[in-house]
Amino acid sequence: MTRIAFFLVVVLSWNQSFSQGETGFSIAGSIKGLSDKTTLYLEYTEDDKKLLDSTSLINGSFAFKGKLGANAVYGIIRTANYTNYKFLWLENTAMTFQAEKGNFRNAVITGSKNQIQQDKLNELIKKAPENKQIEIEQNFVRENPGSMISGHILNTYSSTWGKEVTSALYANFSQELKNSTYGRSIASFIALNKDIKLGDKYADFSQTDTQGKSVRLSDLEGKIILLEFWGSWCGPCRKTNPELVKVYNEFKGRGFEIMGVASETDKNNWLKAIEQDKLTWTNVSDLNGDKNEAAIIYGVSYYPTNFLIDKSGVIIARDLNIKQLRNKLAELGGK
Repeated sequence: MTRIAFFLVVVLSWNQSFSQGETGFSIAGSIKGLSDKTTLYLEYTEDDKKLLDSTSLINGSFAFKGKLGANAVYGIIRTANYTNYKFLWLENTAMTFQAEKGNFRNAVITGSKNQIQQDKLNELIKKAPENKQIEIEQNFVRENPGSMISGHILNTYSSTWGKEVTSALYANFSQELKNSTYGRSIASFIALNKDIKLGDKYADFSQTDTQGKSVRLSDLEGKIILLEFWGSWCGPCRKTNPELVKVYNEFKGRGFEIMGVASETDKNNWLKAIEQDKLTWTNVSDLNGDKNEAAIIYGVSYYPTNFLIDKSGVIIARDLNIKQLRNKLAELGGK
């Protein structure tokens, strides 16, 4: 199950200028093995805006310039279609980037203090047994409550680690980190997440359907409901959809309904996937991508994720595969 992060793009001007005395970031890069005129992209998010800059490789070299409002921002340098990419920490300082075609993940980056700290953390995680990796990351967040890296880690894993752990780690953050984009996002998770477990009553929410109409989960109350979290970009979701359509057509006349909640930012991609996969059940999205409010409420950290709700509104199963779903529906009186 995968989840790839997608960026809403706002193009930055290459010739961005700064007034007297202002400083920003600069990246002087060199790459071996890529052809001249290859387009390179720099992407990052600041103040909840997705930003993109681009430049061309000339004689193996490239450069980016910009200015951050924050002390540090997590971004990515990549080629088209992400055939080569490297995540990195940007800071308002002079930085260098050295890489080879096909090996961007081992790019050498200098100038960024956060990047140096991130590299050390990555190396520590790499050397640790798999069952210790989460502990290492949580310890880092706990021991570095003012670090933007801590904010990024906790924001990334809040749904995976759960509300209790996330709340405890967030409480120790510096005020500056709480006020950052990461801090605000974590606070939103803590406020919205219901820490839902099997046997709980479903948590209601409303989102917009494909026709622009507001729809509530409670509109389907009294039926057996499969709450299906998916995305047009999600390979496993799309692979499962044809079989899910068969199950829906088999049981929809017997008190069974599906509400599909899509993690999307592009409405056209969402609508196209619904049409291609012939998803005739209720489909909704708030177009906030991986920050979909319903997904936060239900603590969704991977896709597809589903919850089966019985006619009394109680959550009775989670993450059913197609065979398990069909058997469960039969148990509940579908046959």
